Amino acid sequence: MTTKRKTIKDIAKESGFSLSTVSLVLNNHPRISQATRDHVMAVVKKYNFYPNSAARGLASKSSRTISLVVPNLTRVFSDIYLGEIISGIYERATSQGYKILLDIATAQFIKSQEYLKLLASRRADGMLFIASDKHADYLSAFEDSPHKFVLVNHLFPGKKLNYVSVDYGASARLAANHLLGLGHRKIGLIAGTNTHTGILFRDEFLNVCKTWLAGDVQVTWVDGGEEWSQRGGYAATIKLLAEMPDLTAIMAANDRMAIGAMRWLVDNHRQVPDDVSVMGVDDIQLAAYVNPGLSTIRHDLYQVGIESCNRILQLMRGEITECSDLLPTSLVVRGSTARAPSQN
Repeated sequence: MTTKRKTIKDIAKESGFSLSTVSLVLNNHPRISQATRDHVMAVVKKYNFYPNSAARGLASKSSRTISLVVPNLTRVFSDIYLGEIISGIYERATSQGYKILLDIATAQFIKSQEYLKLLASRRADGMLFIASDKHADYLSAFEDSPHKFVLVNHLFPGKKLNYVSVDYGASARLAANHLLGLGHRKIGLIAGTNTHTGILFRDEFLNVCKTWLAGDVQVTWVDGGEEWSQRGGYAATIKLLAEMPDLTAIMAANDRMAIGAMRWLVDNHRQVPDDVSVMGVDDIQLAAYVNPGLSTIRHDLYQVGIESCNRILQLMRGEITECSDLLPTSLVVRGSTARAPSQN
C-alpha cells in the first residue's frame, strides 16, 4: 500500500502552526523564532517533506524564480558571450535557492508584453535583460515601475533603468591608448551600433584618436553588424581595407569580430601582427587560443553575471532601490598587436 505524500497543510496541522508560519519557516524567513523553526522542522524531517515551489511561496508571495531574457539572435544558446554571463547568473541564483526562467526577446514575447505578465503574475520575482537592443523602447515600461528589473551589460542613457555593465568608455580608452602607443596612426574600427554600449565604445575610441597629441591619427569606421559575429568581422574587414588599404591596425569592439578580421587577413596573405595588428574586446576563452593570441580588453563576463544577479536579489529583498554599476576592465596584451610597421 502506497503512503500518501504529506502536504504543507499536513505539516501545519501536525506542528500546530498556521500555513503561513510553516511557509515562512521553509523560506528561512528571519522573523521566525528558533524555537518555532525547530518545532516545524522536526515535523518536516519526520515525514521527509520536500515542499514544491508553489507551496513555499504561499506566505512570502515569492516564486523563487528570476526571469532571464536574452536577445533574439541566431543560435543564441551557442553564443560564447551570452554563455559566460548566463553561467555567472545561474551559479549565483542557484546558490541562493532561486531558479532561472529563460526567455528570448522575440517579436511575440515583446508584442504580448510577456515580460510584464511574468512579473505581474508573480511567476518571476525579478527580471534580468541581457544586452538589449538600443531600439528596445518597451523597456521604458520599467521606469518608475514596482517590478524588479536589471539590464545586464547594457544601459539606456537618459532613461531611469537599473543596470550592471562593464565600463565601455574605459575599455575604449585602454584599447586606443594601446594601439596609439605602438605607433599606429591608420586604424580601422569595427563596432556594432545596435546597442548603446557599442556606440559608447565607438565614440570614445574615436575621441581618443582625434585628440591624440603625438601625431595625426586616421580612423576608418565600419559597422560590424547586429550580431557582432566572426562573419560580421570578416565582412567588415573587406570594407575597411577597401577604404584604407594602408591601415596598420584593426580595432574590433568584440573578440568574435576581431577573430573574423584575423581570418580575412590570413586568407588574403596579410601577416598578423607584422602587417596589421588586430585587437578585440571581452577576452572570451577563444581569444587566448587563436594564432596569434588575441590582444583584447578583458571584460569578466562571468562576474558581470554574478554581480547582475546580486543586484536583482538585493532589489527583490528591498536592500536597495536602484543600481547603476560600472565594472572595471583591463588590458590583455598577446601576440596579435605589435609596433606599427614603418611606412615610407
